[in-house]
Amino acid sequence: MNTMAIYELPFRQAFLIFIMFSVVGWISEVLYVGIFHEHKFVNRGFLHGPLCPVYGFGGVVILLLPAALYSTWLPLFFASMILCTAVEYFVSWVMEKTFHARWWDYSHYKFNLNGRICLLNSVLFGFMGLGVIHFVYPQMLRFLNWLGDFVTMISSDLIGLALAVDMIVTVRKLVDFSATMEKIKTFGESLRDHYGNEVWFRSESFEAMLASVKEHAESDKDKISQSILEKIDRFQNARNKAAESFMAHFPTMKSIQYKDELEHLKSRIKVRLRK
Repeated sequence: MNTMAIYELPFRQAFLIFIMFSVVGWISEVLYVGIFHEHKFVNRGFLHGPLCPVYGFGGVVILLLPAALYSTWLPLFFASMILCTAVEYFVSWVMEKTFHARWWDYSHYKFNLNGRICLLNSVLFGFMGLGVIHFVYPQMLRFLNWLGDFVTMISSDLIGLALAVDMIVTVRKLVDFSATMEKIKTFGESLRDHYGNEVWFRSESFEAMLASVKEHAESDKDKISQSILEKIDRFQNARNKAAESFMAHFPTMKSIQYKDELEHLKSRIKVRLRK
């Protein structure tokens, strides 16, 4: 197979190939979740646009494999399987360390590693590598040749600009999401400091703390300040669109640092949906 390696391509062409892989990954995620799980349309990407960059990186990583593997099947399968699995684990780890949340979790699958990767996905990555090298990538090169240099230049620049804006907006929302969970955690700690020794205080979860304080306020208002009750009302009624969006996109999201806080946000979303 005489196929040009991606590192031999002009940057704009390589960038559009990354975008195409990201779009295909987004479509696959939307169809999989929509058909088998949610039974409705769910944007499965971090970004607002129809992109899942982790698939783009995965596709590009496969194309960085030695050209000698391009004409093989079994070696290519295992190389793609190992490489893409490593990418998925690394992205999961970086995202968790950066934003204190695990955006996908495979703990309920057999043969998983720390919930970040699982054997089923790894096998699918292997088949994806075969499809990319033997079928998809050659067609992408033909498509780019058909576009021509001028259209490739304009489209890559416009898409790159849109992607940069999308990433800036998304990162700001991620920072806001982390800040929201930190506020919830800080308020929960303050409630424990104030009422932790009271027999009526339930501290097993953030929701339980809020409920127990409000319940006690009905029988003994003198012990509960009005400002704390107002804060509880704000936490129970506040709507965080960024948090709702991320948790809708990633329903298996977990957090070690903000476990109770994340459960509180999920419970608020469920209450709102029932109304």
